[in-house]
Parts: sequence; structure tokens; C-alpha cells
Amino acid sequence: MAQDLEPKRPKSFEALTPSLADWILDYTHSMSFQRTTPVQAMAIPLLLGNKDLVVEAVTGSGKTLSFLIPIVSRILSAEEPNKKGYVRSIVVAPTKELATQIHDVLRGLLDFHPPSSAVLRPSAEQEDGDETSSSQREVPPGPYVIPQLLIGGRTKLAEDLSTYSALNPNVLIATPKRLVEVLQSSRVILKRHYFDLLVLDEADRLLDPNFQSDLQTILQLVPKERRTGLFSASVSEAVNELVRVGMRYPFKISAKVRSKSGALDKRTPESLRLCYVVVKPTEKLPVLKRILQETKAEKCIAYVSTRAGVDYWKDILPSLLDMAVFPVHGDYKAPIRAKNVRRFQDCPSPAVLLTTDVLARGIDIPDIDLVAQLDPPSQPKDFIHRCGRSGRAGKRGLAITFLNEGSEEDYVKYLDLQGMKLEPFAVPLALSEEPTLGTAQAIRDIIKQKRELHDRSQKAFVSWVQAYTKTLPVNIFNLKQVDWAELGRAWGLLRWPKMPELKRHFQQAVADRTFGLNVTEGFDLDTVAYADKVRETRRQEVLAAQARGERPPVSSKLGGAAAEARRRKEKAWSGQKEVKAIKEARRERKEVRRKAERVGKMSASEKVEEMELNELISRVRAQTAAEGDDGFEGFGD
Repeated sequence: MAQDLEPKRPKSFEALTPSLADWILDYTHSMSFQRTTPVQAMAIPLLLGNKDLVVEAVTGSGKTLSFLIPIVSRILSAEEPNKKGYVRSIVVAPTKELATQIHDVLRGLLDFHPPSSAVLRPSAEQEDGDETSSSQREVPPGPYVIPQLLIGGRTKLAEDLSTYSALNPNVLIATPKRLVEVLQSSRVILKRHYFDLLVLDEADRLLDPNFQSDLQTILQLVPKERRTGLFSASVSEAVNELVRVGMRYPFKISAKVRSKSGALDKRTPESLRLCYVVVKPTEKLPVLKRILQETKAEKCIAYVSTRAGVDYWKDILPSLLDMAVFPVHGDYKAPIRAKNVRRFQDCPSPAVLLTTDVLARGIDIPDIDLVAQLDPPSQPKDFIHRCGRSGRAGKRGLAITFLNEGSEEDYVKYLDLQGMKLEPFAVPLALSEEPTLGTAQAIRDIIKQKRELHDRSQKAFVSWVQAYTKTLPVNIFNLKQVDWAELGRAWGLLRWPKMPELKRHFQQAVADRTFGLNVTEGFDLDTVAYADKVRETRRQEVLAAQARGERPPVSSKLGGAAAEARRRKEKAWSGQKEVKAIKEARRERKEVRRKAERVGKMSASEKVEEMELNELISRVRAQTAAEGDDGFEGFGD
């Protein structure tokens, strides 16, 4: 065993130059990697050998270095390694966090390559007080690898283009939308004989309809004479067909884990333990607290289904769990998201990262002891990615999925059929009724401190219900089988929100807005005030006008767009679905017009390619429908 741990050059490095192999080996050992993974051993030689590649491997198996090492090697061994304005490789990731992480890994790798490191570090040296100009500083002769990160929300497009002109990068790491904006600029040059490699990380996510338009544009902008690599922890059969678009006889690497039974069917690392807990909704948080105490977890990621849920629970969980809670979701600006993730990592005491699926894929946060799925993912394929935030790189991890009593128990059998076997987690000490009731009352006590929290509870509960209706499989997650009274108490609601789902499934709550919530008798919600004095003054004016039988006063300070924004905000949150449907119909009509204009500008050969692509999509959808897989829709028509 000791022999395996000795530093030695892996076989996957045989195609690299000796010096490149040495400093990559130095980097891997500096990051406590004992040896290259099987995925790297197979993927690196193939990408270096001009092969298109599809890699499906469990989370934490080293996929990032599997494509970064070939990118670096091909640039450093090229005859024209650096040419101003020319891009050699592009890496596309679905989220800002994943793109940033890939960029950071590449920068860390290049720290061990003196020429590239010297080119990338001059600005940092000037900040430290070195006033020597870049022209006077001694920079080792090239070639160099110069990456640039392109993500929206962190910088403006003009700033990214300015950085591009000054930096002259040959590797772009980007999210789809910002990449399209940059590639359409005249400053960026993608030449057929110069461009080398396109990598799609978390490829199955990038092939979703949400990224359809941007991804098609990217494929049209990059040269067809290229190598393409698709990497993900889950590649569906539909993706297996779609990889033919823009790929030439791709090799496929499917790295699976041998389960305890001996079969190669395990889709998660052997070091990751997958468990589930079946509880009543009101018991979910008390059980989570018990598990955190019993496992002594220092770092926990808790997943909920909606952004509104994050906004609500971030103020509730700290006092209930006696732990610091750091929220992250897609509505936060990129610097805020990065700051909260960094604060979570650096927190010296036990902490919880409360998030949505925005942090489900590819993100490598060290030493995650526990992944708690308070809400199941909307797509079963996202289950693997959520759980994979723990148990990475051979470290032991634990992922627990919370299921409500009733039909949700069948979710365990469903996942078993998908190749993900869960075991029941033995909750230490059975919960009595007292802590459950105490948790519900504790939530209400927190809400009563600020009326803003009551508003958030209403919005979060409605958004959770709407997300629940879209969770697959629909026969397992069914509102008809939900215990509404239990749910209301679990959320600490002071009043039922107005929503159509209650009319269909819980009529008593429509007639009595506090039915089944066990709110203290005689409690008056009007006594709960806003912490914001302006909002509270406005509310008191409305209450006073209603008491006199008058129409509530309208603020004269708000007019035009501000008044319209206030009116939209004051509408019932659940009553805005009709407006959204109208806007969606308008967007669809605009998309039809844009498509017609795009087709009208095509040449005859481009129209033939478009027809072939549509025929391929039709065959994929027909095959998917025949197999009964509704989880992937492919590209739109």
C-alpha cells in the first residue's frame, strides 16, 4: 500500500512533456491528491489525442483536471502558443460558482508554471507596492496559458471586453449567456486553424431547454474543426444521442463505482453514504437538529426547493439549530453569493449553507460533513449532484434526504430503480410531541418579532407548494395526499395565504384562515408590526382608513414606474400567475418571429443542416417518450 502513495508519474502523463508532467505532479501533491484518478487516466490521453469525448463519472472523481490538463498541454505544445486576440480553448459551465471554481483551479495549476504565473501576476505585484512597470519586469519566455473568467453579475460586459483586450487570454471560462455576448464582439477571434478545444462541464444541465438558445449560438460561433468534451456526473440516454451534434465519433468514458453487491451500478462515490428519514413535516427541523448533534457535523449544506424558502428560513434556522446559517440562491448578486460561500467555509464554528440547486452541481467546498435535502430536487437527476457535495475525493460523507410521511416514501423505491440505493438513517432517540410543538411555537415567536417575516412565510409557502407540483415523479409528490394542517404548523404560519391550491385541496383553510394552525386563541395579526418604520406608518394609515370605512390613502410620493411597482408588490403573490402567463405568451410569439427571421437569413446549406438537426431532435424525443423518460426534453424546435 505504501508503494502506491509514493510520488510517481502516472501513466496518464506519458503523453505530456517531462517538464509539464513534473509541475502538474507537483500541483496535485500540493493539493493532497495522492494519485491521479481513473477518470483522469482515461480522459487525458484521449483529449490529447484529438478525440471528442463524453465523460460520465461520479461526483468528486477529478473531472475538472481531466480537461484542464489537456487544455494546458495542448497550448504549451502548439507551434503558435500565443497570438494576440486569438482564443484556443473555451470551457462552459452552467453556474457562476462552477465557472469561478474551474478558473481558480486553473490559476492554481498555473502557479506551478513560472512563465504563465509571471504573466498573470504583475497586477498583484503592483498592488503590493512594486512600481516596476510590466515592460521592465523580467518575464520568462513563453509559451503562456492565460485564462479569463467571464460571468455575468460580477462585471459589466464592457469591463470584460476591456480586460480581454488588455490580457489577450487564450482560454475562456464562462457561463453561457456572458460567453455569447463576448464571442459576438469583433475583438474576439476564433480561427478554424487556431481554435482547439470546447469543453461543456455539467453537460446534461447545459443541454437543458433553459440554455438552449445560448448553447446553439455558441456551437454556431465556434469553429467546427475542433475537439469537444462533455463532462458530467449524469449523462442521460437523450444526451447520448445529442452529443452527435458537433461531435465526431466521440469516445465515451463511463466511470462507475462497484457497490457492496459487486455490481458496477453505483452512481455515487463509495465513500458517500446515502440515507433517508421519513418524518412528519413538523418533525423535520427537530430531527435535523438531532442529526447535527449526533453526527457532530461541522459543515452542512441544506437544500430547499425555492429562493423564497431560502429568504424565509435564513432568519428562522439559526436560533432553531443553534448554528450560523449562510444563505445563497440565484437572485443574489455574484459577489454576495461568493462572499456567503467564503464566510461559510471560513466559519470557525459549526455552520449551515442554506441554498437551492444553484449550488448543486460541480461546486467543490472542502470538508462537507453532511448534505441535508429538506426538500427533494425537482428533477431526480439532480439528486446525485446534490448528494455529491459531500464524500468528495475519497473522503467520507453523509447525505440525508427528508421525506414526508405518506406517498413520499415511494421515492426511495423510485431512486433504487434509478441506481441510487438509500438506506434508512436511525434517528437517535424518538422524538416526543413536546419538542415538535415547541419548534412550531418557536418559529411563530420569531415571526411575531417582525411583520416582514410573516410576509416572507406567506410567499415562501406558496412558492414551495408551486414547486412541489412540479417535482417529479408527480404520482409520488401529489398535493392530494399532503397533510395541509401539518405543513402549515411546520412552516409556523400565522395565517393561511390566499392561493388556488387551498381551494382545491383544503377548503377549510379558505373559510377560516387560521384553521388547523393551532394559533394562540385571541391572537391578532394586526398587532405584529413592520420593523421598517415607513412601511409600518403606511400600514397604520391603511388600518385607520379601513376602521373609518374610508378608502385607504394613496401615497402622493409614488408616481409613474414607482407607483406601478408598488401596486404589483401589493397584489396577492399567488394571484400574479395570470399576468405571468400573458407575458410568457408574448415571449413565445416574439421567439416565433425571431426564429422566422433567423431562418429567412439562412443560406440553402444552413437550412439543410437545420432540417437535419430537427429530424435528430424528433428521433431523440420519440425514443425518450418510448422509454418513458420525461426528465429531458432536448433542444426546442
